[in-house]
Amino acid sequence: MDGLKIAVLGPLRAWLDGREVQTGPAQQRAVLAALALRGGRVVPVQELLGDIWGWDPPASAAVALRNHVSRLRSVLEPDPRTPVFLVSESGGYAMRLDATALDAARCDQLRADAERAVEADDPERAVLLLKEALALWDGAPLTGVPGDFAERQRQRLTETRLSLHESHLELELRLGRHAEAVAELSALAEEHPVREGLRSLEMLALYRCGRQGEALAAYRRTRRFLSEELGIRPGPDLVRLHQRILRSDPGLDPSAVSVPQDGRPVAPVWIPPAQLPPDASDFTGRTPTVEQLSRILAGAGGRPGGSPAVCVVHGMGGVGKTTVAVHAAHAVRELFPDGQLYVDLRGASREPLDPETVQRAFLRALGVPALSIPTDAAERTSLYRSRLDGRRLLLLLDNAVSGEQVLPLLPASALCAALITSRTPLVGLPVTSRTALEPFDEPEALALLERIAGPDRLPREPDAARVLVRACGFLPLAVRIAASRLAARPRWSISALVARLADSSRRLDELQAGGLAVEAAFELGYTALSGPEARAFRLLAVPEAVELTPGSAAALLDTTEDCAEELMESLANAGLLESFEPGHYHYHDLLRLFARHRALKTDAPQERKAVLSRLASFHLAGMSNALGTVNPHTRLLTAMGPHIPGGPRFKGYDDAHGWVTNEIAGMLRLAVQMADESAGPIHSDDARVLGRTLALLTQVNDYGLDWAPFVPLGQVLLDEAEVGDDLPALVNACAILALAHAAAGEYEQARGFARQGYATARSQDPDIRHHLAQIQGVVAAMDPNSVDDPVAHFANAAALSRDAGDSCFEAQCVLGLVSIHLARGEAAEALPHCHQMLALSETAGSAFGIALSLRHLGQVLHDLGRPGEAVEYYERALALCDEHYMPAQRARTLLGIARARFVDGHRPEARASAVEALRLLAELGDADQRLASELIESIDAASHVP
Repeated sequence: MDGLKIAVLGPLRAWLDGREVQTGPAQQRAVLAALALRGGRVVPVQELLGDIWGWDPPASAAVALRNHVSRLRSVLEPDPRTPVFLVSESGGYAMRLDATALDAARCDQLRADAERAVEADDPERAVLLLKEALALWDGAPLTGVPGDFAERQRQRLTETRLSLHESHLELELRLGRHAEAVAELSALAEEHPVREGLRSLEMLALYRCGRQGEALAAYRRTRRFLSEELGIRPGPDLVRLHQRILRSDPGLDPSAVSVPQDGRPVAPVWIPPAQLPPDASDFTGRTPTVEQLSRILAGAGGRPGGSPAVCVVHGMGGVGKTTVAVHAAHAVRELFPDGQLYVDLRGASREPLDPETVQRAFLRALGVPALSIPTDAAERTSLYRSRLDGRRLLLLLDNAVSGEQVLPLLPASALCAALITSRTPLVGLPVTSRTALEPFDEPEALALLERIAGPDRLPREPDAARVLVRACGFLPLAVRIAASRLAARPRWSISALVARLADSSRRLDELQAGGLAVEAAFELGYTALSGPEARAFRLLAVPEAVELTPGSAAALLDTTEDCAEELMESLANAGLLESFEPGHYHYHDLLRLFARHRALKTDAPQERKAVLSRLASFHLAGMSNALGTVNPHTRLLTAMGPHIPGGPRFKGYDDAHGWVTNEIAGMLRLAVQMADESAGPIHSDDARVLGRTLALLTQVNDYGLDWAPFVPLGQVLLDEAEVGDDLPALVNACAILALAHAAAGEYEQARGFARQGYATARSQDPDIRHHLAQIQGVVAAMDPNSVDDPVAHFANAAALSRDAGDSCFEAQCVLGLVSIHLARGEAAEALPHCHQMLALSETAGSAFGIALSLRHLGQVLHDLGRPGEAVEYYERALALCDEHYMPAQRARTLLGIARARFVDGHRPEARASAVEALRLLAELGDADQRLASELIESIDAASHVP
């Protein structure tokens, strides 16, 4: 008897080379049991800590675990210095045992051999094998071993032993040995009064022994126990057997039923299963979802015929799918008196359960002895659906991977219902409803935090609580972990935990407690990906992109748009990307962190930098195409540098406008990320691309640019241009810095950069001088104490634009003249410039320029005391804003209409326009909200004057 042997089917014991060894104190035995019963699988340290100490192990637990492992090696290993049984691997431990070294594994093998013997029509051998399996038991399994894992295994192994007894005795009855089996059956049935299968076998044995009265009395005891203790009635199989015994059914005679040819039991044994996991006592939120699921499930079982109710709840890992499904199932369980079946299909793991295994488990729960379950898939499915037919059963199929896995498990009877959870929507599966579960909203997240952490915590730190749930991405699992950590440490403040989560590189490490971990939930989905999917998942998270499209993803991954979209669809189906409209994808905040961690571990720095460079080039190509679409006559594109191939193509103004609107935030984030000094110096090629992109962004007038990031970005780009003596890049950097400093109210710096850029452009490229001349005018106009004359700068810029043949940009320069005259109260001087600007915009075919010209014409006419004419121009401008989606221009045009109508005495119409303008400006976060509010107050005050 060589090697290591371990016994768990009784007190935990171990033998090395035939000599029993001491397994140590209770916690040490718990470590041994947790490893021995994992079948050789590597168990992560965190999982082991949860097995032994529960969901919140003490700080010393990891050290204690190492000590326990060391002491176990000293007694279990021939040479503890080179362990061969208890090994360390991949951040965890594993127990490497021979196939028969663990008594529980030997028991499983004997049971499987017995099943094969029945299939081979050899019940005598099956009985011997089952007796050998039962002989391995030595009392209650894992006696004296502490911990949640040991308790779960104790329950599982106890159930296994009862199942072995049941299968053994059922075979004995088939072989006509009812007299030998009846005493053991009676003892087991009394010991386990809720197991109707044992009671059925006992009644059958008693009847065949000529003890019909005792069989009927046994039924009455079970009926009374179930009614008084559980408030339920015996199941239909037990009731049918009782009725057959009452009428002395000849089919129960042992001479007629020795060993059936089909290998199935004579009297089907079934008890109502109640397998639902416990409902969460702190269940919070999700009211509409639970109500909808309950309503659909409650509609099942109303009448025979039709299709069963099948509901799918899908979403990313950690979003609470199982919690919601279990809660909804408990809400309707009383409507399914024949029981509830539950299985974790392990769909997010590398080894999901196959339907055959689940069918076998469900059939055993439905009273079919294991040795009577057909091996043929079609026969097994037929038996499975026959057992479901006519009963009101609820199936909870948790964590499904595909429709193919689930389809053989669905009932055919409309009296049944199935509730399925999955990370994918299980497209193609015939279902009654699909519910996409999303992260909590803020009130739901705060409610769960309060319920777990305690009601006195949030009122003391409401702001910190909101920051905390945002740091958790409103993900229910993350919020639960954070709240559990606070509950376990009553002296911690919420702010203290917020501080620990502030470092994004450590946030996932902090979001774990005991057996719960956000990273572990994500890891399950990630490890199931194919190689290309895993690469896409990592690299798409490298940039600070707000949103991903097939175009930007194709640039990131260096592939085609079709291939990129196919990969993103696969990730979305796996619950690793979110997509709320076709062609648009984004990460949940915590999933992005997880993906980046994997990229840092897996992908070389050069590859991650190349990802950013490709995306920057895509943005530049897109901005160039957009500006070329909006202003086909512009010379800026060629003046700023060579054409960048690729990028999105646009059908017209609206298309280009929509793309730029969606991409602006991502462009700025990417620029900040690439210019970040902590990531190393920016490459000159990247700096040149970013400079051109940002310079083109400064030409955007209706997108509400946030200028704050432009100052540090421009400085990085300027420094790189000066080092590389790159004059075109220097011009772009100066243009960016001039406008950014002016927006920040730093006019002296703005003026200096505008002059430097204009001087450099004049000496380098006449096609870009008008751009820098216009920027000089903008800076001078913004400075209330300007030493420059903005009119001169705008006039110069207009003349240079005219020489360059750029009518659209000339219109922008003339707009500067209009704005200056209006600011000075010189409406008459502004009027011809407005007409000039309108003509230039019409020549250039710029819808934006035309709308802008019409709006300023309305403003000039209003200032000239002609409000009626002003409204006509405003309404023409408004029509263009509506047609081409220009929200900021629309708001300001409505504000102009409101002013003109108010002056003209049309107060109700004026107020309606002002209210609509205020709504739009509020949505845009525009500072002109104040002007709209003041106008509404003036209209209201005038309306109440007697």
